[in-house]
Amino acid sequence: MFHSIIFDLDGTLVDSYPAILESLNSTRKLFHKSPLDLETVKKMVGKGIENLITQAIGAENMAEGVKMFRASYDETHRRETFLLPDVYFTLATLHRKGIKMSVASNKPSDYSKNILRHLGIDHFVIDCYGPDRGVSPKPDPAMLKTLMSLMDCTPEETLYVGDMALDVQAARNAGVCVALVPTGGGSVEELQSAQPDFLLSRFSEVLDLFQM
Repeated sequence: MFHSIIFDLDGTLVDSYPAILESLNSTRKLFHKSPLDLETVKKMVGKGIENLITQAIGAENMAEGVKMFRASYDETHRRETFLLPDVYFTLATLHRKGIKMSVASNKPSDYSKNILRHLGIDHFVIDCYGPDRGVSPKPDPAMLKTLMSLMDCTPEETLYVGDMALDVQAARNAGVCVALVPTGGGSVEELQSAQPDFLLSRFSEVLDLFQM
């Protein structure tokens, strides 16, 4: 039985795409590139800011582009990020039942923590990790292993919840079971092809895995 849970952030707990879209297109405009649409950006998100900017404006402009993106995202990441359906209720129920929770995101942790605090769910989680805290980005297992250590839980006791194939890779590398929700960048068909342990139709079905 699971006693702890690690969540991905973007596309799993929150809809952060409007903020990312606005800031990414603002950055592309500075490099005289046309704007991208939302569905295209959704497919680009998940592997960190450096990877996102490389896709958007090219590796040769990555360092400068990251600075420009962050300058914009400093303004948009709270204003244009929203809780996904069922998230608050589900986290509150898990918290009330004593389930240990944390967040592992390839987004820099300062943004993730700001978002969790702004949306009123930071008190549900023990910690929030990103690659800026000295661990490699997912799918490397370091982030998940660090959080399991902080929660004092074994891989067998831990469930990881994400929204894309990369999350399955991270979970397999860390030796934990994984559930995917179709609320982010991956279609149901893509998520099925990734072969998670559980494919949920809505976020609140996480509670069924804890027998609640």
